[in-house]
Amino acid sequence: MVLLTGANGKKRRTYPDDEKFTIYGAILARTDPPVLHHGVIKEVATMFGMPTRTIQKIWQKGQHGGFDELKDKRKKNSGCKKIEISLEAIKNVDLKDRTTLKDLAEKLGVKKSTLYNRFKEGCFHRHTNDIKFTLTSDNMKARVQYCLSMLHETNDGGRTFDPMYNTVYIDEKWFYRTRRNQKYYLANDEQRPRRSVKSKNFIEKVMFLAVITRSRYNNDGHCIFDRKIGIFPFTIVEPAKRKSRNRPRGENFSLKD
Repeated sequence: MVLLTGANGKKRRTYPDDEKFTIYGAILARTDPPVLHHGVIKEVATMFGMPTRTIQKIWQKGQHGGFDELKDKRKKNSGCKKIEISLEAIKNVDLKDRTTLKDLAEKLGVKKSTLYNRFKEGCFHRHTNDIKFTLTSDNMKARVQYCLSMLHETNDGGRTFDPMYNTVYIDEKWFYRTRRNQKYYLANDEQRPRRSVKSKNFIEKVMFLAVITRSRYNNDGHCIFDRKIGIFPFTIVEPAKRKSRNRPRGENFSLKD
């Protein structure tokens, strides 16, 4: 059984063909067509848990055209027609107007919900585009030469890539001293912390030097070295050992490592 909403907003029940065939057969087994015996409609309605009016309609249609008349005629031509979207129309829209479904739907002249339904059906797909480096011919050659330098000959005359166990990767990492928005969990009687900077757009940052290399595994496949050598600050804060005209003794100051 399926519920359909009509133009007046009321829900109408629709029954599958096999169920209507079963109901019509139950009526025929209890009567002598074309005469309908008294009480058969009510008996069949109680048996299938349907309104008597529905059973009467099934009987009338069956008498008019048999089982063929009971078949649903709306299967091939019912419901809202599917709005197709041309792929060429999407291609003709400028890329800057295809960043959101709302912008694309406006350019195509369709509803956003319609466009979203076609997207879920796989008519088109979403692509996240990363900006690439502009490489010159010399840059490309240098990259190829670097890859070739990683090839080494083996004892049997073959070639293999350098395992790079003796290579160390060094990179600087920037960290903000604090976040612009930070969430805390406080007790009901606890005072809210106050954080302040001169400008929210220029929060102070600190730099660290990170050093890693390739991980090491033993013969059993267990990691014996997790590739992390360490992360080291460029500056350290320590108390002054002697007083000067810039600071008294014991006051903390930044010192380059």
